Amino acid sequence: MLARRKGPQREMAYMYTRAQHGAAVMRTLLLLLLLSFVFGVADARGQTGGTRRIRLGPQLSYGSSSELGLGGRLHAHLRSPDRLSIIGTFDWFFPDEPPGEDRTYWELNGNVAYNFRIEGTTAVSPYAGGGLNVAYSSRRPEVGGDGASDTDLGVNLLGGTLFGSGPVFPYFELRVELAGGEQFVLTGGVLF
Repeated sequence: MLARRKGPQREMAYMYTRAQHGAAVMRTLLLLLLLSFVFGVADARGQTGGTRRIRLGPQLSYGSSSELGLGGRLHAHLRSPDRLSIIGTFDWFFPDEPPGEDRTYWELNGNVAYNFRIEGTTAVSPYAGGGLNVAYSSRRPEVGGDGASDTDLGVNLLGGTLFGSGPVFPYFELRVELAGGEQFVLTGGVLF
C-alpha cells in the first residue's frame, strides 16, 4: 500500500507531475508542427498547378465555457475528392480560475469539411463539416488538497468561411462540440 504524501513532499510531487504534463504537451505540439512541415514540403514539391494544398496559421478562439484560447491550425485541401478538406487544430484556453485554484484546459480537433463553391468568385469559400474533439482539463488547488484531471472525446459540427485568393487567407469558423468540450467555439485567424 502506498503512503499519502504530506507537506513539502506532496508539493514536490505536484510540481513534478505538472512539469511532466507540460513537457508532454510541448512534445505533442512539436510533433504536430514537424509533421505539418514535412507534409507541407512534400506537398509543395509535388505540385504542378501552382496552388498550395496545405496551409498553416495561428488562430484566436473564444469558447462559451472555456473563454479565450490561442492555437494553431493545419488546413489541407484533398486532391480527390477536391471539395474536401482536413482541418486540424490545437487550442490552449485560459479559463477563469477561482481564487486558490490552478486550472488547465486545452483541445485538439480533427475535422473533415466540405467546401462549397460560389460561382464567379474564388475570394470567398464557405465550408461545413464535422469531426472529433479531444478536451483535456485539470484543476488543482494552489496549496494542499487533491486535484483532478479529465480527458474527454467528443464530436464537432462546424461551419466557416475562408477569405482571399492571395498568399494569406483569413478565416472565421463556428464549432459546436457535442460531448468532449461541450461548448460553442468561435474561431478566427489567418492561413499562410
